[in-house]
Amino acid sequence: MWQPRLWVFATHRSAVQTFDNGVGEPTTEWANRLDLFANLQLTGTEKLVLGIRPLDKNRFGQFSGYVAEDVPGVTGRKWESELNANVRTLFFEGDFGSLFPNLDRAGIKPIDYGFAVGRQPLVFQRGILINDTVDAFGIVRNNLRPKGFSNVRVSGVWGWGELDRNDSRKDPQANMFGIFTAADLPSTTIEIDAIRVEDRDPNGDGWYLGASSTLHFGGVGATFRVNASFADDTETPQVAEGVLLSAEIAWTPKSSDDIVYINPFLAEERFTQAGRDPVNGGPLAALGILFASNNIGNHRSELSAAANDVLGIAIGYQAFWDQFRRNLVLEVAGRKDTSGDGLDDAAVGFQLQQKIKQRFLLQVDGFYAVQEGRDDGHGARLELLIQF
Repeated sequence: MWQPRLWVFATHRSAVQTFDNGVGEPTTEWANRLDLFANLQLTGTEKLVLGIRPLDKNRFGQFSGYVAEDVPGVTGRKWESELNANVRTLFFEGDFGSLFPNLDRAGIKPIDYGFAVGRQPLVFQRGILINDTVDAFGIVRNNLRPKGFSNVRVSGVWGWGELDRNDSRKDPQANMFGIFTAADLPSTTIEIDAIRVEDRDPNGDGWYLGASSTLHFGGVGATFRVNASFADDTETPQVAEGVLLSAEIAWTPKSSDDIVYINPFLAEERFTQAGRDPVNGGPLAALGILFASNNIGNHRSELSAAANDVLGIAIGYQAFWDQFRRNLVLEVAGRKDTSGDGLDDAAVGFQLQQKIKQRFLLQVDGFYAVQEGRDDGHGARLELLIQF
């Protein structure tokens, strides 16, 4: 039964920010980003989604706004216009059993396979394994119930275009094949994922594997992950041999709604992701605000999010007030090079968010980083987010 309806919605972000990582030249800017979507809902299970970002080109430094560059001996200020109509999202999503109900009038055959085809976001292992928008076809079977499991989900994906391999330019000849599984047990949820990328030279072919376990014990929630990448032949910037071990441990202090979190990690050799949008953070982005990218302008992650022979941790406290309309995150994080050839870093930072009415969010961020062998890093930003 087709009941078409169209929803148009958007998120506009506007930020004034200054960023100095102690290596490159400092940047002060006003940057804007608009994520505009149209959702044509055809039935309860079938829909067509279109998304564009008309104010940026999905690259650092390519956001509409105003840039004030302060270079020794040279002072320049310029307006940036990155207007475009590039399609960032366009996919159709549906359910095979719902599209062809006459194949199973009694509703007892196992034909309820969900599918999606088109340009769509792929995020697995919280973005550590892959965090990219890819031209892909995917099929999923949910509600499998082998003995001892309350639910098992299995997804298969083939991606043929738009794959960004660690900030490299898109290669139309890259093909991605993935199997993603999630299983609910009485005491834990397990995810096991595998990706194969076949690409032309010199990018290289490779395997990417991820596994995680999420459990709760004594009021503490924890997720433990292992992710690995393997190059078929010679290592390249796009694929290398490496393993990343990480944990996300959190709990709520007694008599409060606040959250304390401790996220340690250890990377052996150089772990690489199967795919990552250029403005998304690296493999460590999910482990703390000091490793995450703001995805707008030139303000990148405060500490490097690369996972190359490094040991580190992020420790934070998130407090809530005003019926969850206001929250503050305080975080300290550090990276220690374990190869003997790199540099160590540590930083402190905060993020304050305040909801205004129903559609506005005001955010203030700041950080200071102490970096071995380089100048200290620092930065601050003020962002207004509007949803409509």
